[in-house]
Amino acid sequence: MCNLSFIFKSLAGLAACLVLLSCGSRKGATSDRYYCIEGATSARLDNKMAEYLSRHLQARSDAKILVPVAKGDKDYYVSLHVADDFGGDYAIESNDNSCALYARNERIMTWLVYQFIKREGDKYGFRVDDLPPSILSERDTVYTFPFEYRDIYMPINQNPDMTHIMGINSLEIDWAIWGHQMSRVLGSNGDSNYGYQNLNQELFAHSGGITHPEQFCFSSDKLYDLTVQYILEQYGDGTDYPSRFTIGPNDNSIACECRECQVLGNTRHNATPAVTRFVEKLATRFPKHMFFIPGYSTTFSVPDHRLPSNVGVFLSAIDYPRAANNSDSPKAQAFFQRLEQWKQVTNTVYIWDYICNFDDYLTPYPILYVMQQRLREYRARGVKGVFLNGSGYYYSTLQEAYTFILADLLINPDVDINTLILRYFDDAMPNIGRYISDIFIVMEQLAWDRGKELPLYGGIEDAFNSYLTESVYRDLYDKYFKLEDRPMTKRERVIYEKTGQIVSYSYLEACRLYGLHEGGYAVKTEKGWQVKPEVLAAVKNLKKMFDEDEIYILTGNDRASMDHMDRINEEGVYIADYDAECETWLDYKTWNNDNLINIPLTVHTADGPVVTDKLTDGVIGISQNYHWGWQIYPQAHLVIDLPAESLRGASEIVMAFLNYERHRLAPPEDVELWADGRYIKSLHKESLTEWYDEGEKVVYRARISLPPVDHAELRFKRSRSHNVFFAIDEVVVR
Repeated sequence: MCNLSFIFKSLAGLAACLVLLSCGSRKGATSDRYYCIEGATSARLDNKMAEYLSRHLQARSDAKILVPVAKGDKDYYVSLHVADDFGGDYAIESNDNSCALYARNERIMTWLVYQFIKREGDKYGFRVDDLPPSILSERDTVYTFPFEYRDIYMPINQNPDMTHIMGINSLEIDWAIWGHQMSRVLGSNGDSNYGYQNLNQELFAHSGGITHPEQFCFSSDKLYDLTVQYILEQYGDGTDYPSRFTIGPNDNSIACECRECQVLGNTRHNATPAVTRFVEKLATRFPKHMFFIPGYSTTFSVPDHRLPSNVGVFLSAIDYPRAANNSDSPKAQAFFQRLEQWKQVTNTVYIWDYICNFDDYLTPYPILYVMQQRLREYRARGVKGVFLNGSGYYYSTLQEAYTFILADLLINPDVDINTLILRYFDDAMPNIGRYISDIFIVMEQLAWDRGKELPLYGGIEDAFNSYLTESVYRDLYDKYFKLEDRPMTKRERVIYEKTGQIVSYSYLEACRLYGLHEGGYAVKTEKGWQVKPEVLAAVKNLKKMFDEDEIYILTGNDRASMDHMDRINEEGVYIADYDAECETWLDYKTWNNDNLINIPLTVHTADGPVVTDKLTDGVIGISQNYHWGWQIYPQAHLVIDLPAESLRGASEIVMAFLNYERHRLAPPEDVELWADGRYIKSLHKESLTEWYDEGEKVVYRARISLPPVDHAELRFKRSRSHNVFFAIDEVVVR
C-alpha cells in the first residue's frame, strides 16, 4: 500500500477550507461534528470534487452548516484527490479527525463522495434515506475494481444520477451503439430521425436467393460508408471523447451469403468472418474508439486471427447455466472454452449475462448467490467487463434492491450477500424490511441448495421446479398481507403496495397451476366449485395504480411512467390485460357446467399416450403468454380420448388454442370429433380467418347431439404453417 498518510499530510491545506456543521445526530452520535472539506491539491478536479461534496452534504441538512472558519477541536478534515498515482481505483485513509479520499477519475470520485455522504449521514443525521447503504470500509483501503466495465440493465440505472451514485456504468451513457442497434446508421424512407440514407438492397443480407431486409450484409461498402458517416456526425473520431460501439447482426439466425461474404468465409448461419472484417475496418478508421463484436447467434464463432487492440468481444453467457455450483458441468465448461478462445484473439472480453426471468418480471427471482459465483469465475478468467441484462425500463420485483446489491457485487464479488440484503432492507424499510429480507434469504438459499437451473424464460411451474416451494410461497403470501396495519414510512408503504401487487400475481398463477387440487383456485361445496375469497382478493390487488411520486420511489427514475410499471414480461404484456382475462375467466365459471371437469384425459402423441387433468381443471388459457394455462403438445398424430359417458346429453364441445408464431405455436387446420370409428363433425373456428403473431386465442366450437357411444375422440389436423406445436387450454363438454 502506498503511503497515503504522507500524501495526505503533504497535500493538505493547498485549497481553501469549506467548513460544515452537522444539523443533528442519530445512531449514537453525542455531539456536533464540523467538516473542513478541501481539494488535496490546487488541481481543478480536486477543487471541483471538494466543492461538490460540500454542496451535496449541505443540501442534505435543514441547518445553515456552511461557516467561514473552523471551530476547533471538533473539526473533521476531508481531503479529495483525483489522480492515478496511488496504485488503485480508489483509496481511503482515515483517523480520528481526518479522512483522505482518492479516486482514479472523476466518475469514481463521484461514487466515493456519495459513499462518504451516506456513511457520515447515517452517523450524524443528514438526510440520506435515498442513498443505498455505504460499503466503505472503516479501515484504510486501496482498492482496484475487478471489472473496468460494470453495468446493470434495470429501471433505476436508467437514471444517470443513480448510475453515478451506484458506481456502475449504463448502456445509455457509456455506449454509442449497443446490442442489436446497427439500424441506427440507416435511413427509413429519408426520415433523418432514423439515420442518413433511404433503404437500399445492397445493405441487406442475401441468402437462398432472397434479400432479407431484417438482416445486414457486412461486406457492403454502402453499409460501411453509412456507419462511418454516422460515427463522425454523432461521435466524432474519438480524439476528444472515445466511445464504445457494438457492431453486430440483428438478432436472428440469418447470415449473408452473397459472393463477397462467402469469399470472406460466411456460411448459412455464420456471419463472423464478414462482421469481423467490417469491425476491423472501422477500428482502423477510428483508432481512438473501441469496437465490440457480439459473441452470440450468427457471430458465435471465434475469429481465426488476432484482432486490433481497439476491438473486443461482448460474449453472451446465455449458454452458461444459471445454477449453483455448476462450473464443472459440460455446458459451463463449453462456455469457458469459448471464453478462452476469445481471449486468444482479443485482450478485451466483456460478458453479457442475464439476471431475470424474461417471461415473468414479477415472480421473485433469486439470482444473487448464483451471480456471485459467476462473477468470481469471470474475475478469475480475466474478464474485463460485465453487463447484467435485466428488465430494462420495465419494473421487476424489488428491482431497486436487486440493482443495489448486484452493483456492490460487481465492485466486490467477495462480499457477504446476506449482510448486503439485511443492510439494504434495514435501511430502505426500517419497519418491515427485516421480514422481506428474511424471505429474500430463504429463496436465495433454497435456489442454491436445490442447484437447479434458474429459468430464463419460464412460468410459475418452472419457478416451483427450480427455486420455490409451495409452502414457502404460500407462507410469503399469507404473512405479507398481515403487515398491512404496521406503521411504515411513505417509501415503505409504496414498496409494500407494489410488492403486494406482485405477490398477488404470482399467487394467482400458483392457484391456476394447482387447478382444482389442494392449493388451487376453488373449493368444492354443495353448490359446486366456489372460487376462494383470497383468489378474488388477488385479482383485485392487481388493479393498483401508482402516481408519479410513487413511481419515482419504486424506480429511482423520474422518466419512468405507469406504462413501465404495468408490464409483466419482456414482450410488454400488461398486468391490466392479464387481470381483465382473469376476471372474465372467474366470472364465466365454466367448471360448473362442464361434463369433463376434473376428469383426467388420455392424450395420444407420436411419443405415446399421456394422462393429464390439466385439460379439465377449469383453468382457461390467457392470451399473449404460453405459460398461462396452456398445455403444449406436438402437432403430429395428436388425438385426445373423450369419456363416452361425458357426451350423453351434451350439446356442445368447446376448446381454445393459442396462436403464437414466434414460439412455433399455431391453431390446427381442423379439429374433428369421431365416435365409434366414424367421423361425426368438425369443430368450427370462431376467430379471424387470418391471424397474426399477437398471441391470440383461437376458439373452436361445435354443437353436438349424439346417441350413446362406446368410444369418442378428438383428432387434430396439423396447421398449414411450419409451426410444430399446439397450445391447448381446456376441453369443455356441456
